[in-house]
Amino acid sequence: MHRSTLPVLALLIAACATDVPTAAPPAAEIMERMDHAGHPVMTVPEGELGPAVLKELAQVRRATAAFHDLDAATAAGYTAWSPNPFAPNATCPSSAAGRMGYHRVNVPLRGGAANPAAGDAVIDPMRPEMLLYEKRADGEMHLVGVEYIVFKAAWEREHGVGAAPPTVFGQPLLFSRHTFPGNANPIDHYELHVWIWSSNPNGMFSPWNPDVTC
Repeated sequence: MHRSTLPVLALLIAACATDVPTAAPPAAEIMERMDHAGHPVMTVPEGELGPAVLKELAQVRRATAAFHDLDAATAAGYTAWSPNPFAPNATCPSSAAGRMGYHRVNVPLRGGAANPAAGDAVIDPMRPEMLLYEKRADGEMHLVGVEYIVFKAAWEREHGVGAAPPTVFGQPLLFSRHTFPGNANPIDHYELHVWIWSSNPNGMFSPWNPDVTC
């Protein structure tokens, strides 16, 4: 699948997240905390997406279907929770527009926070940097979507200073800026949530999903 760049869409949020992957049992896994209160609602109903985009989304579903099994996700490198759904009183990022679920991060695909400019600069639709899970009433984790993220410094390292943000499925990744553990300074980055395993009344690419549970 090709990697692409297209026009800019920018906005600010406040958040923090950890960079340390771990293969430990769920209760001992690294917790990442994210506060996405500044994200907008992007309303792009699935019915309004073109056939080429729908075909590509179907390919991503096939590529990520195995990750309904958390053991398979861990084996594929998705080893850091954001936040940890098994922590006491755990809850996922929420707003009036909905919830994000729990993020399962592949740190090598994203890059470490200590040196953002050295991070991975590739957005591959078939290899998202994060998986999105919801925690249901019975405690089971269910895959609901994926998230693409790239540090801005890494992106500009490959594409030049001031380069337009990457795009996937015809959508520009959103600009965000917040601190990550491992780096006291806010890190500029681009990100996009894609709800390929759950319906979302707010739209396929909205950060918030009111149908997702924590």
